[in-house]
Amino acid sequence: MQHTMTQADNIRDALVGQFYSRFAASGGFDLYFDDFVLSSWEIVSPDEEIFNSLVVGTYPPAHHTANPERIAKSAVVAACLDIPVVAVELLADSSLLLTFSNNVTVRVPTDTPVVDWHWAITESGGDPYTGCLIACYAPGDIQGSMPNNSFKPNPHQGGA
Repeated sequence: MQHTMTQADNIRDALVGQFYSRFAASGGFDLYFDDFVLSSWEIVSPDEEIFNSLVVGTYPPAHHTANPERIAKSAVVAACLDIPVVAVELLADSSLLLTFSNNVTVRVPTDTPVVDWHWAITESGGDPYTGCLIACYAPGDIQGSMPNNSFKPNPHQGGA
């Protein structure tokens, strides 16, 4: 499915020049920007292999964790804390490709098995079914739209 220019432009406008100041890694990843949270079940970066070989492969306790792949992914995400996003591309499969000013690229994919949504931008994080600005439920199925640059979350509104 072809994405509308408005969707791609709005996502790009919302993310380019912005940075996240905290993140959460659990079943997925939440990146906390000033005005919204980008949540995904998965992230992919070519830099994961560096952390896998340097840390996961040489740090014995990493071999006994339930999700050793999360160590490298979390390290990549940590390396981009407070680093501005310089480019965003909405790929044909509805994945997001983020490039940060430190030359790290992170893809937010849409091929994660057994999930009912892949990525979402919400006001406060969490399940996009309870409220989101824009979300990708399946490749080619993006619903919603990022507001214009004047968007500011309503602090009196409940969770997303």
